[in-house]
Amino acid sequence: MQTTPTATAWPTGVIARYLTTGGTTVDITERSGHYGVKHPTEHLATCHGCGETHTEDWGWDAQHDAFGTGPQPDFDPTGESHLPAAKQWTQAHAERCRALPRPA
Repeated sequence: MQTTPTATAWPTGVIARYLTTGGTTVDITERSGHYGVKHPTEHLATCHGCGETHTEDWGWDAQHDAFGTGPQPDFDPTGESHLPAAKQWTQAHAERCRALPRPA
């Protein structure tokens, strides 16, 4: 008997999960997209059916501003202002992706 994605625990780090029309999931996680930066700087959406990914970068990280100009206007240290765009892409992908989940 196969368990449904809604009945299983989400993997560590997943902040949002969408069910695709093919029965697999698309997960949104936070990760560091800058070399040597340990804190999150972007949202990553990953489809576990077809493997397609999408990244929403939170903006330039002031700690690694090579020009010494400080924080950039589009940088959001919490990522909250970029989460709606990540969710919008994820929802649209989940609605059209028909890739089947891989067997366990």
